Order: sequence, then C-alpha cells, then structure tokens
Amino acid sequence: MTKSYETSDRLRARLVGNNVVHIEEHLEAMQRDPHGLEFDPWKREVDDIWKRTFECINSMSEKSQPVVLQSIKETWVSYITHYGVIDQNIS
Repeated sequence: MTKSYETSDRLRARLVGNNVVHIEEHLEAMQRDPHGLEFDPWKREVDDIWKRTFECINSMSEKSQPVVLQSIKETWVSYITHYGVIDQNIS
C-alpha cells in the first residue's frame, strides 16, 4: 500500500512542477504587458492553475506535502506579492 502512495505522490509532484512552469510562463507574459487586453484572462488562468495545484498537493500524503510546498514557495510568494490572491468579487 505504501508503494502506491509513493508512486501517486511522485506523479502529483511532477504535475505540480509542470503547473508551476506553466504559471511562470504566464507570469512572464503578464509582467511584459500588465495593462494589455490579455492580462485579465492570463490572471484568471493562473489563478485556476494555482487552485488545481493546491488541490493536487492537498491530495498528497502528509509526508510529501512539505517537500512539494517548499519547491513552489518562491513562485508562490512572488505571485501573491505582485498579483495578490484575493478575489475582489467575493462578498
């Protein structure tokens, strides 16, 4: 049973890594054109990718979560520092 958890955590960690690469590509584009027409769609897409990323991390074992969270920390902190994560439409 432990081996299947390790395998699924490795797959999830790889998915998280791929998501972060995708996010970083979007962030570069957003930084180049912060007032462009594509900014809002990029922001929404990045928010959605982060949501899926954290859902994936949440489904990992408690042992794997800290390692994966540490691996995304720099990108996450940069993102929340520059773009915020609070949805202005929430009442």
